[in-house]
Amino acid sequence: MREKVTEVRRHIRLYYWFLRANWLSLAAYPVEFVTVNVAGILYSLGSVATVWVIFSRVRAIGDWTYPQVVLIYGLSLLSRSLFHLFWVDLMSVSWMVRSGQIDRYFVRPLNLLYQVVAGYLDNDDWGELLTAAGLIWASMGMLGQRTAGNIAWVLLSAVSGCLIFASIHIVANAVAFFTIESTGFTELAWAVDEFSRYPADIYGKGIRSLVTWVIPVAFASFYPAQLVLGNESLRRMALITPMVAAGAFLVAYSFWTRAVNSYQGVGH
Repeated sequence: MREKVTEVRRHIRLYYWFLRANWLSLAAYPVEFVTVNVAGILYSLGSVATVWVIFSRVRAIGDWTYPQVVLIYGLSLLSRSLFHLFWVDLMSVSWMVRSGQIDRYFVRPLNLLYQVVAGYLDNDDWGELLTAAGLIWASMGMLGQRTAGNIAWVLLSAVSGCLIFASIHIVANAVAFFTIESTGFTELAWAVDEFSRYPADIYGKGIRSLVTWVIPVAFASFYPAQLVLGNESLRRMALITPMVAAGAFLVAYSFWTRAVNSYQGVGH
């Protein structure tokens, strides 16, 4: 037990140095950093503007009002931007496998997934992160739900949602260890992410079940929002969000481990 605790501390300490090195790398190009993040803010606000245009013509979508949809959208964006910032190098796994670059990770005394994730900090999602925080703050104000308890719940939900998105992309990218090329699976994972942006119950029963119990992106936004909205009928679903995230990650990591163990190289 003591050895495991020591190992965890070691990885946390190393992660700090990885982050520090990555941040210094981003700071070396401040103009590009600012430009890409301003573009990210404008892109996110453009999507919100589309929702606003819809609500300027209709009073509600299903049973959902404009502030409620903005809250769900903001939670989705917050979780997704956290995932993009800290897990984005998962997208490079297919290339690493094809090129043989992944082989050098195997000879290091560190967990393979840890190395992939810690090796890069994204530079263009800080703007989306700020936009998401602003949308959530504004929507909670419009709903009269801007309380310390709700803010704490949003933070926990964002971490859980980040873990859910990470789990989906771990599975999609781990396929590369079996097939060498996993671009199609990765693009499918990005497409599924989009279902988290809006209320899950506006979709058909089949899709709603899919995004709740099979690929649980609804737990990255829709269900956690119900606790903030005071929806008692979905309160229990909201409260199991952290457990769903933990379960999804365990399943994804198990698949990743199996895929890694099956890898025999590409002959470079």
